[in-house]
Amino acid sequence: MSHDSEGLGSAERIIKTLLESTDHIVHHRPGMMIADPQAPTGHRWCSVTWRKKGGQKQVFRMERHTPIYVGVLDGEDHVVEGGRVVGKYRAPGLYPEAAAWYYRNALEVWKLDNEFAARWASHAFGQKHRDLKVVLAALMLVQSRCGEPVRENGELLFHDDDLRAVGEAMCLLERKDNQHLNPKMLLRVGQLLSLPAIADLNRRAGFGRSARKPILGRWPKVVARWLWQRERIPQKLVALVNAGFRTTVMELTRRSGYKPDSPRFFEILRWKQKQASDGRRSMAIGASVPEAQTWQGLSEAEICQRIVDGRPSYKRIVGMLPTEVGLTRAIVAAAAEAGSLSDNDLVLLTPTLEEMDLLDVPIIGERWMSAMSKSEDRRAANIAQRVRGQKTAEVLRQAADGALQKAIEKVGEGLRVYVFVDISGSMEQAIVTAKAHISAFLQAFPLDRLHVAVFNTIGREVQIRHASAAGVQQAFRSFRAGGGTSHAAGIQCLAKYKPKEGEDALFLFIGDQQEGHFPEAVRASGISPVAFGFVPVGEHDFQDAVTGTARDLGIPCFILDEATIADPYALPRHLSTMMAAAPATRSSSVRQTLIDTILQTELLRPPMWARR
Repeated sequence: MSHDSEGLGSAERIIKTLLESTDHIVHHRPGMMIADPQAPTGHRWCSVTWRKKGGQKQVFRMERHTPIYVGVLDGEDHVVEGGRVVGKYRAPGLYPEAAAWYYRNALEVWKLDNEFAARWASHAFGQKHRDLKVVLAALMLVQSRCGEPVRENGELLFHDDDLRAVGEAMCLLERKDNQHLNPKMLLRVGQLLSLPAIADLNRRAGFGRSARKPILGRWPKVVARWLWQRERIPQKLVALVNAGFRTTVMELTRRSGYKPDSPRFFEILRWKQKQASDGRRSMAIGASVPEAQTWQGLSEAEICQRIVDGRPSYKRIVGMLPTEVGLTRAIVAAAAEAGSLSDNDLVLLTPTLEEMDLLDVPIIGERWMSAMSKSEDRRAANIAQRVRGQKTAEVLRQAADGALQKAIEKVGEGLRVYVFVDISGSMEQAIVTAKAHISAFLQAFPLDRLHVAVFNTIGREVQIRHASAAGVQQAFRSFRAGGGTSHAAGIQCLAKYKPKEGEDALFLFIGDQQEGHFPEAVRASGISPVAFGFVPVGEHDFQDAVTGTARDLGIPCFILDEATIADPYALPRHLSTMMAAAPATRSSSVRQTLIDTILQTELLRPPMWARR
């Protein structure tokens, strides 16, 4: 959708929020923020590192693991080069600008339709967009619909809906597919609400009275209930410690003010208690706690036996390995055979497994192949660039293709996609980029409902013979940029493929917008698309051939920028969201749109054990 958000309804704002930004609200690496008026948040984040030289901290931008010098870090975290501030250094952690952008959009949805926002949060809880879940849980915990009594002339008539219960449920419910909020996400909800920009948004919305403290709503209470349940079931607390969440649970305890009922809580967390200056503490003061488990002094064989017996997670294995032993072939093999490596670990460790010749070990190779088949993002395509074997690289690329296809399989049902690629002279410098973009995602669409054309002053149909990145690259191998621009020529080329009964049509344009509007060409095709998708390539100009035509036709235009396509996490999600967000016509007997799905989602309620 366009970057102009004036006059958007609640449904349109949801789609805008899901599609317009690919920024993460948390970065686990040092980074630098660069002002970018074209970005939805007004800033762009990039990974950086710094090195001390001559008393100065020199900052380097990381590009494909190659450091590129950008400036010097001053005392106020500004990156300066040539006397000019070129960016703002950010330590790992919350990215305030992205968090505030997401929260602001979610808040606007709530202002337009309280219940719709609550249903959106309930729907998002089961999805894989972690940042969005954190933002919506935070909003639901502080918004003002909290079950207040409604009175008339002093008489209680009824209680208002308690939509804060949705936020409570998001924090407390557990799902078998592990899509619930883990301890770090639960902590992140509180950290997000404490950001000055978000605290200001909440004050302006009337969610709290304090002009000094951030509005936390029910977050402290819900965290205390979460901790209470885990204290009652010590196995859950032990599991969290073993999974590497020990310090996170400690921080949740501090921030929520939770007071445990038993010293056993501190013992499990290995948390030695000291008396506060005001003498208020009364439990486990000075009590000894067990030492952290360590494998220091163990041999490689003994470590392997510990892995087989205890099946610790890979994260825990790495944390306990003595430096003098390191990550050896035998240890990795033991971890793989014991089941300590998750499917995600196996994908990420592919270069290591290959280097150690472990992919040829039958039991490990079979587990690795199984993990490839379950891959849910495109990271495998990036990892394929770091392996030596052609066969291994091909399996990784197939896994990446499969992840995309699975992401849109359901939402793409009943949708016929028409793709138009601009190869005019204005695309001369960008055609290589366009081909790379196309091979990153076009194979995700079912070939029996995909029609592709290139155009300059004439249109030519492109036959894609295989649903893979290699198949797309082969199909576009012979095209070069040149000539004028006529979107109409591309549309006319594919006009012979009409949607079947019960199908909707989506037009996807890849290129720039250097032409006038072309609504008449769309109408003349007889296809009647329900929406446009647009992947901008090349220099950003101020023309609006695609977006303006969509506006003339009265249909939405969803924009997938280059950052989306480069992000292995965002691309499957954005493609499926774009297709699900496309409106359905009355003739469509199969498709259920994203908004319909949200409207039909039941509001979440906290688990029974928390209702007291």
